[in-house]
Amino acid sequence: MGFGEQLRHWRERRQVSLTGLAQATHYSKSYLSRVERRQRSPERLLAELADDALSADGRLVEAWVREYGSEPMLGTSAGGEATKRRTFLKSASTALVTPALGMPDGNADAVARLRDALVPDTPAQSSDMPLQMFSRAVTRARRDFTAARYVGLADDLAELIPVARSTSSAAGQSFAAQVYHLTARTLIKLSAPPYAWVAAHQGEQAATASGDLRALAEARRDLVSLFHRAADYGKARDLTARAADLMRPQLPGAAPAVWGAYGALMSTGAIAAARMEDRHSALAMLEEAAEASQQAPKLVFSAGHVVTYRIGVSIILGDAGTAIEHARGDLSRRHPHGRAAGQLLHGHRRGVHTLGEDRSGDPRAAHRGEARARRGTPVELAARHRGSVAS
Repeated sequence: MGFGEQLRHWRERRQVSLTGLAQATHYSKSYLSRVERRQRSPERLLAELADDALSADGRLVEAWVREYGSEPMLGTSAGGEATKRRTFLKSASTALVTPALGMPDGNADAVARLRDALVPDTPAQSSDMPLQMFSRAVTRARRDFTAARYVGLADDLAELIPVARSTSSAAGQSFAAQVYHLTARTLIKLSAPPYAWVAAHQGEQAATASGDLRALAEARRDLVSLFHRAADYGKARDLTARAADLMRPQLPGAAPAVWGAYGALMSTGAIAAARMEDRHSALAMLEEAAEASQQAPKLVFSAGHVVTYRIGVSIILGDAGTAIEHARGDLSRRHPHGRAAGQLLHGHRRGVHTLGEDRSGDPRAAHRGEARARRGTPVELAARHRGSVAS
């Protein structure tokens, strides 16, 4: 079978609609349909994202390579020279990542580009872009972020930030909020939280101006994540609780993407509450996240994602046995890849570390989970998790 047939095979095998796959990969339904019918030659990035979303264990990437060759297609839709530059930077930075060293050179350059875009040395120049073009650029940026291409993504975001700063319409502010959200998350991934604070603050301002519920949830989650990283767990928990009070009345009838963003916010807040030893709030937020997972796109935020956070909360609260039970049940249902695998790998390794001190559980389940998750974890994420197991 060619790549298109393989894509349809894995999508139907996982019982995922074209709409669901479009939400997970940020490619349109019509584009995916044409790829499946061999009417469109796809980018390699689609193969990577679809393989990740459908847990195809590398089969879709292999099918793409067999049909189109080992190098990424560099058409205009894939970014041309910018994509070549991103590929080089990603390879260089991956080669430099080791737990014992500081920020790799590629990461430092990416952080500097985003810093200068957020806080320019000279008065910022306006940069106009038609709304439809702005929308497409934000979608491409989401694809790169979903594929964990954080270093290369900095090029595109640095060009989009001046556009975000210049827009004034409600729709434009919604896209601007997404740009700042992606910038904040990318800077967090690149271990540059001081600049992430700037992006998160600007993102919340744009989200508030837009009135977009998804943008509001994403912006508030960025701030919650940063307060958590600053060890201000009480502030992170309280921000989450206030966001829930504000958003909950508006959720009935909301789009699936809004539910997904709300579920991610609640899950992040649950971790902060657990670190405050506030069991009641942590479990209540996880229940909110579980409810959201029933309405959200299942490939974007599902019950499986909630289980990952349940593992983390259980470990923080000292319930190692409960964490292992969550992990065992989850791994019997799915084989995670990509960013989700990185999160689950971290959870299992924390479980192994905890069980090293608490012999009441069975560490073999956690070790098996770690092995399965590691197979799909991006190199940069695995390196970061190796350095944080004992923390």
